[in-house]
Amino acid sequence: MEALPQKLENGGSSSKFNPPKEANKRVTSHRNLFLDDKDRPFTAEWQGTRQNIMKSLRFYRELIVNRKLLDKLSQEHGNISDSRRNWGLKVHMRAAKVVENSEKYWVNTGKQIGPIPGINAGDEFYWRGELIIVGLHRDFQRGIDYMKLVNGKTLATSIVDSGRYENVEWVSSDMMVYCGEGENPNLSCGRKPKDQKLARGNLALKNSMDEKMPVRVIRRAFNDGVEYGCDYKFVYGGLYIVTEYWKEKGKFGTDVYKFLLRKCE
Repeated sequence: MEALPQKLENGGSSSKFNPPKEANKRVTSHRNLFLDDKDRPFTAEWQGTRQNIMKSLRFYRELIVNRKLLDKLSQEHGNISDSRRNWGLKVHMRAAKVVENSEKYWVNTGKQIGPIPGINAGDEFYWRGELIIVGLHRDFQRGIDYMKLVNGKTLATSIVDSGRYENVEWVSSDMMVYCGEGENPNLSCGRKPKDQKLARGNLALKNSMDEKMPVRVIRRAFNDGVEYGCDYKFVYGGLYIVTEYWKEKGKFGTDVYKFLLRKCE
């Protein structure tokens, strides 16, 4: 991804940040939003939730390593055991499902906007399944997670910079440009890449900007310790606010949506 060209507020430079002045672009204030957990008093309830999160994570990691236990509990919870050839993603999905279906490890259920009880900015996790069971990001594959409100409008809850598709540019530690979701050219299998649409996750990010609602940001990082058999980790970066969005032509000549996010003060 090309770097942004002009000087941005609060530092950072770039070579391709000059979004067209379109009717659909808005700049919103990001003051008076949810405070992150580091700015909140750690109540007994918060600490209790954090302890439950640690128990859930230990249980999840045990299931990933202990295939017999995972198969046994999957059957008990009514899940069909996958075949032995599907050791990758399906195993993690099944393990997360078992944790979620176990009342003993039930924590932060459902989707929510803003900070997650028991989670601090800087907390680290392994595998996407852990993000799901602690409530940070509840989608195994999509980079943008969102929820529908009672009025039918969708708002983004979180985004994950997985480092796989070069769709994120970090201008600074507190500012990022996120490329919206759509058919990834690297995965198109010879098909012509399609234009991104202002729908689903992209629309949710735009709505979050309009409503001045924060989005949780999780970033994938290298794990030199290779803990738990995983050579990468996910680091929760805290709450960010979408301040601008625009449409431009991407690398393959198709329309892509870009979103500028700044960390909440």
